[in-house]
Amino acid sequence: MANKIKSNIRVGAQGLNVSELRNYAENNPDEFSKTSQELIDEGLRWQDVKSVRALQDALSRVKVQAHVEGANGNVRAVMSSAFPLLSGGLTVAGVNDAYDAVPTVGQDLVTDMDDRKKDSTYAGITSEDLGVESVKEGDPYPQILAGEETYKISHLRNGRRLSITQEMIDENDIAGIVQRVNALGEIAAELIEELTLKRVTDLNGSTAAAAEPYVLHNPTGTTLYTTTANSPGTKAPSGTQVNNNTLAGVENLEAIRVVLAAMKNTRGKRIAIPMNRCTLLVPDALASVASVILGSEMVSGVENELSDWGPRGRHRPMLRTTPKLDDLSTTAYYLGWFDKQFIRKWKQRFQIVSLQEGTEAFLQRGIAFQARIGWDCEVGASDYVYVVRSLTGTTAPTP
Repeated sequence: MANKIKSNIRVGAQGLNVSELRNYAENNPDEFSKTSQELIDEGLRWQDVKSVRALQDALSRVKVQAHVEGANGNVRAVMSSAFPLLSGGLTVAGVNDAYDAVPTVGQDLVTDMDDRKKDSTYAGITSEDLGVESVKEGDPYPQILAGEETYKISHLRNGRRLSITQEMIDENDIAGIVQRVNALGEIAAELIEELTLKRVTDLNGSTAAAAEPYVLHNPTGTTLYTTTANSPGTKAPSGTQVNNNTLAGVENLEAIRVVLAAMKNTRGKRIAIPMNRCTLLVPDALASVASVILGSEMVSGVENELSDWGPRGRHRPMLRTTPKLDDLSTTAYYLGWFDKQFIRKWKQRFQIVSLQEGTEAFLQRGIAFQARIGWDCEVGASDYVYVVRSLTGTTAPTP
């Protein structure tokens, strides 16, 4: 750290040197924001602050320059107390650390996209062809016609906040502050993960009592997983679900692959879905069985037959599993090209806003510092031909 930070502010075994930090802020108000962020980037965290009260006393009355983004996206310089500026930076870093530490699989099941519209329409280009197999010399080439399939994805606003009271500062409750910061990041990560899993499994829309939120809006809410032929549309001649298909061996994966191989494009031609680009999504209850199937070189019970689904097989998909899926179903599993089908739309990425002392909250409730993390995110399907659900029996998971 000392090789990169030229401010001479020390962060060592004794923690952050508050006196040096105050002197630097007083003498370099225009550089304090940049320097404190450099310290944070190098690893400074709330845990390095040995006395929050000393930090507050040292920085609360020191005015430094900060840059804030306005509603129109323009960035402007304002003068701020150094304490909430540094506290906000430490909180953001801690939230990010906690968020990143949560194991998730959702990011592997979707394509993330930024879109500031409340309701977004994604167009799937459809093509119509005359079916001409050859063109005679001198004849015009047939023209293809294009239309659109529309898939709609809305938005879902959510967020959480934390408060650090003056009493926590006076008592130097570093553990309590760190705990709250970690909880903010962990809860945000878990909520996004749970949302993603509920949507890609169409928990609400593909059950006996189907209802919003559907993951598939084409353009109205439609059940995604069904055994009905030509449903959710004619591109799925065998439907999108296999019943009575308990995961036990390669034959169960083959049953799903057959359904995927029957999927068609808008010209009525079969589409090629490479299994090695696909993901096998299973609950933790099926993780061991799935690992054995995908980890077996040979077909069980058959002599000298290489498994198409094993490590050297042509069909071997990626395995993704999470116990959070068990909260939805311990027996349903899914196979397909997830990120080809599902979009995770961010109307607003994670945004952290902090509130400093001296506000009404401080006067009324003794809150010295607040931070809020907010986001606006929804997951939707942009097609229905790339992922198939498999059930042990015929009863779909219910919310």
